Amino acid sequence: MIGDAVFEQSVTALGPLDLASAALSTPLFSFVAAVLIAPLVIVAAKIIEDRRRPAPVIHPEPDTATERYRPERLALSIGAALVIFAFVIETVVRGYLMNLANIVEWWEYATPVFAAVICVTAVLALIVTRGSAPPEQPAPSARRTWTSFGPRAGLIASGATFLALLATTVAAGLESSTGSDGRYIYLELTAPNTSIDPVRPWFYGWAYGVPVLVCLTALAGILWATLHTNAVRPFQRPEYVQGERVVRTEIASGVVRVATAGMLLALAGAWRFIAEAGLMTRLINGETGEEYQTTWRYAEFAATGALLAPILEILAFVLLILVATRMLRTRRPRAGHEEAELDAIAGVAR
Repeated sequence: MIGDAVFEQSVTALGPLDLASAALSTPLFSFVAAVLIAPLVIVAAKIIEDRRRPAPVIHPEPDTATERYRPERLALSIGAALVIFAFVIETVVRGYLMNLANIVEWWEYATPVFAAVICVTAVLALIVTRGSAPPEQPAPSARRTWTSFGPRAGLIASGATFLALLATTVAAGLESSTGSDGRYIYLELTAPNTSIDPVRPWFYGWAYGVPVLVCLTALAGILWATLHTNAVRPFQRPEYVQGERVVRTEIASGVVRVATAGMLLALAGAWRFIAEAGLMTRLINGETGEEYQTTWRYAEFAATGALLAPILEILAFVLLILVATRMLRTRRPRAGHEEAELDAIAGVAR
């Protein structure tokens, strides 16, 4: 009873801003927020799509070309759901069920990228083994590259996320320092114009960053291979070209979204970790009890990253939910649907 009373007093002592800050610092809250936002995006995309009223698209017959892509579409949906599942399970088990004191939890940041690698690899395997059969009747078409069906905005966003995660990981690794155990897991913070020893909180150093870089490199390579293979495989028949283009655009958009989401989740976690260490501003002398102010040259960037982290997580979860539910919402791909969803995401964000 006393414990309940203390807990109740501590909760009531927190203001709305404190509670909001505590919620936004939890990835699971971002997931819940994304679950609420995703239906708004779906509805907005449907409205945008209806207003544009694209010209009717001639789809291949279900038992010929469209069904040929069904395993790939199904793998994308299941894969996106598994990326969410892997991230949530890892967060719960690591954060609430295991005692990981003094253990470098490098998998926390590598897991979403690795899960995205598995998903995209499964799609590539299906394209190579089942989706690249010789054409029934050769169809003339222009030269196609890995960007032919990838959504331009999605590719740009994915590239920007890749560079942001790469730059963050390398910069944080260079800023990290090692302890007596040789692990690059510390950030050295000093108080200017004092002779007291620096404080060394745990930090997103090389011990965390190297596994992320390995997974990031693998993701970039497998994503390129998937987009390339999806583009260059032959069309089945001349009359199927228009419909197959729509399906291939959906597949390209799906793998790009899964890859982008995996990188966004890792980037958000890294920015949170960096902020936890870099925003420590007080250093107390253990002998005299005097308090000093610490400085770090990247403190402003760390503060900005802490604010943006939940936004990146919500965006990542929304992208994964859209991919995971795509086959439930649309039995056949529709031209312009990916662009409408991107516009809807931007509209909801505004």
